[in-house]
Amino acid sequence: MIAITFVIPSSLDYNGGIEKTIARYNSYNTEDFKKIVLQGVPGGNNKDVYGINSVYSKLIISTSGKLNFFVRAMAPFILKFDRLLNYRIIRNIENNSQVIYLTNDDYYYLFAHGKFFVWSEHGNIPSNYTGIKALNNAIYALIKNKLIFRKIKAMHLINCYNMNLAPFKNTFCVPNGVDTSRFFPSERMRNSIRLLFVGRLEKSKGIDKIVNVFKKHLLNIELTVVGSGELESLFSTPVKNVNYLKNPDNEKLAEIYRNSDAFIFPSILENFGNVVLEALSSGLYVIGSESLRPRFDDIEKMNFLEYIESTESAILKSLEDLNRKIEYTGKYENRVKMHNYISGKYGWDVVLPQFYNKMKNAYYSE
Repeated sequence: MIAITFVIPSSLDYNGGIEKTIARYNSYNTEDFKKIVLQGVPGGNNKDVYGINSVYSKLIISTSGKLNFFVRAMAPFILKFDRLLNYRIIRNIENNSQVIYLTNDDYYYLFAHGKFFVWSEHGNIPSNYTGIKALNNAIYALIKNKLIFRKIKAMHLINCYNMNLAPFKNTFCVPNGVDTSRFFPSERMRNSIRLLFVGRLEKSKGIDKIVNVFKKHLLNIELTVVGSGELESLFSTPVKNVNYLKNPDNEKLAEIYRNSDAFIFPSILENFGNVVLEALSSGLYVIGSESLRPRFDDIEKMNFLEYIESTESAILKSLEDLNRKIEYTGKYENRVKMHNYISGKYGWDVVLPQFYNKMKNAYYSE
């Protein structure tokens, strides 16, 4: 049996895309792996979850832009301090783990480097580490020539088109998954178009642009926004045809998906987009940003998704023609076909065995 520790900066309770994915990895029943989670904030609801007091986690979660980049540049020093601050827990994990899986590659510096480290695309790869091409190329070269991160043994990609960008020979690809037993379509009468946004309320997700479109233009569309974050103030005063829900439970969220016609997600910074899978599994037409290309090109060809620029004008143009676009996707039999397609490719019952089989092969091939 292989003992694996999944390391996340936040808490499983945060319930974002990474957290949902790691929770699934951790709860999957396999005889080949013993699993625990190390989270960068105190807490943990059971013996399989350990929390630490991490200065770096607090900084990386609370900052953005240039300040966030500076914090990441200081990661080797801050995380060495975190190691001293939480030495007993870190040493216990090192002594009882054979594989350490990093959802944020910076946490490499939290550990002594005698283990099988897996760098995952849940964080960053050199193609998008900084957003500066010359610096990315330099980082890629340093990693490939084992001048930094030289103890990383394998890399897990969630986007297979990035295989040629991975600076590690031992690389495998398994996409994120979705709970297709929870997210499924329903048949309903449509009197008006119901549009849905689910995600963190921050500028990188494009929620401010969506709300501005609804403030400036009278659309025959009802928008529901689900999420929390720094831009909650957008909804401090009512916006015509816009409903806001902060934290519905999982069952309520799935019901909201089922009762919608289309999903909009103009995010400019996205590693994968788990909410897109939830929408598609629910049979919704998806309006996604160009930053999601080419992840869902197959869905685009099936007329269930379009890519747009993350601008107010592009959002407005897409929404003005939304009624025509959902004539096909609004039919229950077509929604079911999309659900079945997502189930066969991204359902957790498909993804999880793939993940652990490829993880085991990577470990034993070293």
